[in-house]
Amino acid sequence: MSTTSRVGSNEVKIEGKKRKVVSEPTHVTLKVKGQDEEEFRVFWVRRNAKLLKMMEVYTNMRGVEWNTFRFLFDGSRIREYHTPDELELKDGDEIDAMLYQQSGSGPLL
Repeated sequence: MSTTSRVGSNEVKIEGKKRKVVSEPTHVTLKVKGQDEEEFRVFWVRRNAKLLKMMEVYTNMRGVEWNTFRFLFDGSRIREYHTPDELELKDGDEIDAMLYQQSGSGPLL
């Protein structure tokens, strides 16, 4: 018989007379895929770190400036100041990297 109780940010599992403290992971594994790529690129990110660093590393791998792409999770834009905890991202979540396209109309030629 095992019971579970919550203490602060840690979960304590009690199995018979043994106690195990299971803490939440400090990192999350995220998959990023560009609209022109076939495979995901995997990043290991701290839960409380701004996603700007991941965006910069991804765009450097692609050989472009970091603001060339717009990053989306479930259709919502991810900003550089967001963290995985703020967005409630879990291990294995997939982020889409879409090329930025400026809208508007210019003069007709």
